[in-house]
Amino acid sequence: MLSSLFGELTPQRLPDVAAGDGSVIALADDIVVDASPAAAIRRHFADHRSDLQRASAMVTLLDPSRLWASQVLRALSDATAEPLQRLNLRERATLRTLAVIERALVPRRGADALRVYHADIRANAMEAGLAQEEIGNALAEGSQLTAVIVGAMQPHALVALLRSLLQATRQPGWRCPRLVFILPPGAAALRQRILEQPWPARVQADAVAEPLACAASVWNCVLEAWEAATPAPQPCAHPPNRQHESDPGLPQALSRLIAPLAAGEGVLACGIVDLDGGGLLVHQGRDDADLPGVALALCAARQAHQALAGPGGRPDETLITAGPRQTLLRALPGDAGLGFVALLDRQQANLALLRFKLLEAERLLC
Repeated sequence: MLSSLFGELTPQRLPDVAAGDGSVIALADDIVVDASPAAAIRRHFADHRSDLQRASAMVTLLDPSRLWASQVLRALSDATAEPLQRLNLRERATLRTLAVIERALVPRRGADALRVYHADIRANAMEAGLAQEEIGNALAEGSQLTAVIVGAMQPHALVALLRSLLQATRQPGWRCPRLVFILPPGAAALRQRILEQPWPARVQADAVAEPLACAASVWNCVLEAWEAATPAPQPCAHPPNRQHESDPGLPQALSRLIAPLAAGEGVLACGIVDLDGGGLLVHQGRDDADLPGVALALCAARQAHQALAGPGGRPDETLITAGPRQTLLRALPGDAGLGFVALLDRQQANLALLRFKLLEAERLLC
């Protein structure tokens, strides 16, 4: 049963079983644990995830406040029509549930599905002497990315969380190369404290502050961290049904569109992007701004938001704030599938003025 959850699944898709409310019913397995549940997970990962370069793409969500992770996995399951998989870890003597490990499969175009894990530790586990973070850390150490969702935590709980993760990352079995802490807005001091921790050299730790209003915003933040941590796929060489492929005069029109926008205050770089493929058609600005990578990440976040929101949920604009910079993606009018993308200096850019100028510049495309 354990291998059915953690093993490399075949490409065959499971039947979509719909509940009465339209959501996808979870598929659950039970496993009876004789010793430590975390030790059982580690034994399995020793066979299946010893080499992260070849292992399947995996993200672990650590949610000490228990506010968002389960909601994110349920939303992903509903959006992708993939059953949410659950593994109930039970104590042999009493058959009490110690923890429930949840996994959602997120299909990706041109790449293997992304496996998103979360461990819900039950009160019975603490009564049995199992540390709350033990199973979560066992999952995290075999992931390519671990996202720590920091909600409303007491200072002593936050200190305990950082100590636990520092200790876990220093263990020989820790292989996860990237930690990202998702903080509430206005947590600059907390971000600085996290970054100043003595993390091992093989672990890259980062912290971002985002207003987490719904499961989609949490997932978009995690997805952006994933795209930043992994090599971005190359845009499709022949996107389907693209009007700009057969219009030789469009690049010149697009260059005229972004010229006044690139000169705006606080605009580090900007361009026009193919919303489906993520490739830049034209761009201007600083060469070190990595606008191609920004465009790919924003297009992926936009597609993830659309998948969660369902039909009619395609966002007109995606704005992400990370430290001193902001990234903006705004769909252009028409059915050509084009968008305006920009990398901005948060302190200097005037978003309202930029949006107004963009509306004026869009008339060039009409």
